[in-house]
Amino acid sequence: MLMPGSELLVCPHCDALHRPVALGKHEMAVCIACGHILARHHSFTVDQLLALTVAAALCFLIGNAYPLMTIDLAGIHTEATVWGAALLLLHGWTTLPGVVLAVSMFLLPLLQIALLLWVLIFARLQRRAPGLRAALVALHRSRPWSMTEVFLLGALVAIVKLSSWLHVVPGIGLWALATLTILLTILSLVESRFWWSLEQAAA
Repeated sequence: MLMPGSELLVCPHCDALHRPVALGKHEMAVCIACGHILARHHSFTVDQLLALTVAAALCFLIGNAYPLMTIDLAGIHTEATVWGAALLLLHGWTTLPGVVLAVSMFLLPLLQIALLLWVLIFARLQRRAPGLRAALVALHRSRPWSMTEVFLLGALVAIVKLSSWLHVVPGIGLWALATLTILLTILSLVESRFWWSLEQAAA
């Protein structure tokens, strides 16, 4: 990552220091000590990243407002949602999994999207976002704990398994969740030095 207030790249694997270099298309920088990938070239602009983040926010709202799947059994129609699944687990020995589900599928993605919007909106206005360093640190630390892709995989497996016994139809929420996973993955590919460069550009 880029050291705040400096022109040095720190290898997150072995802490070796490097001077950043301009990368061409499809190029990447690796640590000379351990070979860990330090940076990749990307051509995203602030406007493009802001558009992706707004799209992620819309997908997040849709994914939590609409059912992930609908199940029909003997004339009984049931809709499964993220919050419905979390609330069903908040009883007895499944309380902890329910809390984990609510945090990883709602609170952390919401936090990431809110932080990205906060940083990028100010960057779009060519201003330094208040609390920029704290926002970037929180964004970096929260990313490994967001597990939308794991939940998506679990939901797809559940649909495949249940489809042989019940009539299961994927809902709008599932498609929104899949799109959200893709968008968050794209946003996570942006190198940390780009985010720190926003602070230097606004300084």
